[in-house]
Amino acid sequence: MHIASERSTNPRCVDLVEDRWKDRQQDLRDPEYEALSFDYVEPHTFGDQPEGYWRWQFSWGGPSDELRGYVNEHGELHRLEYWYLDWGDGAHVLVAQDAAAWTQMQEMIGVTS
Repeated sequence: MHIASERSTNPRCVDLVEDRWKDRQQDLRDPEYEALSFDYVEPHTFGDQPEGYWRWQFSWGGPSDELRGYVNEHGELHRLEYWYLDWGDGAHVLVAQDAAAWTQMQEMIGVTS
C-alpha cells in the first residue's frame, strides 16, 4: 500500500514524454552519441502489438526510451513514434516527418534491411 501511494505522487509517462523527447533530440544531434541497440521487433512479440517495428533503443530499465519506426511494404518509414516507458507505464509522441530523427531512422532502416 505504501508503494502505491509513492507511485501516485510521481509523474506519469504521459506527463514526461514530450520533455524527454526534446532532451533525446539533443542527444541525437551529437555525432558521438551511442544508443543501446537497433533491432526489429516482430509482430505479436508483445501483447496487443499486431505490427512489427524497427526499434532504436536509447535506454533500458526504468525508465527506458526508444524510437519505433513502422515501414510500408517498400521499406519506407511511414510512422515514427518516440516512447518513454517506466515500469508498467508508457506514453508516446508522433515524430514529425521533417524531424532530423525521421531521416536518421530511415537511413538506419535502409542500411539494416
